[in-house]
This record gives sequence, structure tokens and C-alpha cells, in this order.
Amino acid sequence: MCIDMLLFSVSDNNYALPVTKIVRVLWALEITPVPKSPKILYGVFDLHGKMLPVISLRELLSLPKKEIALEDSFIILTLHSHQIALLVDHTVGVFALDEEDSSEAEELFKELSTTHIVRYEERLTPVLDIDALLDSELIKRVADVDD
Repeated sequence: MCIDMLLFSVSDNNYALPVTKIVRVLWALEITPVPKSPKILYGVFDLHGKMLPVISLRELLSLPKKEIALEDSFIILTLHSHQIALLVDHTVGVFALDEEDSSEAEELFKELSTTHIVRYEERLTPVLDIDALLDSELIKRVADVDD
């Protein structure tokens, strides 16, 4: 059975998410910072009249910070009944993953909250377990910032 995955990069590392978790992908837009917000909250932006929190995947993965660039993207997700935007450096595209071509997350990648490791263009790519990375309590905290 094949599963469609969105491949994206953060700090020159590839990651993947199942497209079933994704609402849409947008080019990064202007973000408004939110004072005294959780560290992972990069800010908020207006999407058709609704303020969406922007979570920095760099911050979640303890990677160096950088300013938003033209090629950055927002991956819009619905998690734990809240819509959020995940800020990533670059989206590569969607590919079909045959479950036979993946392996269980290796010990090295388990700290990243991954479900599987896939090979894409000869690179090992962790499939993030976004529900584990962004648990319901954390999502509630950042989603309540715009209320």
C-alpha cells in the first residue's frame, strides 16, 4: 500500500509528513510576533480572517534560528482540533511511499519523534510523528495565544 508524503527541509535536513495530516501548504507570509508566548511560537498570521499560530520546527528540533526567507513555507495542519502553521525552510514536494520501502524509526531518530525512516534520493528521511512532537497540551497553549 502507498502513502503520500510531503517532503520538506529544515536546516538542510529532509523530513516527511503524511499528507493526511496536512490541510495545505503556503509560502511563508508576514508573521506578527506575540510577546510573552511559548518559545516555539514564532508568531501568528492572518489566513482568511483567522489568526493562525506559527510554530517553528527549527525551535522544536533545537536547530539554529534564522530569519524567514522567500523560499520558506507554512505547512498548515489540524492537530488536536486546532489549526496551526508549521514553519519549514523549503517544501520539496509530495511522493508516494510504499510501506515496504520504509523501516521502523532507528534509535538515532527516535528522539525526533519519528514513526519511520524512508529513503528518498539516497538520503534517509525521518517521517515525523507530528502528534508526538506537538502534543495536545502544547497545541492548546499556542492556539490560545491568539484568543
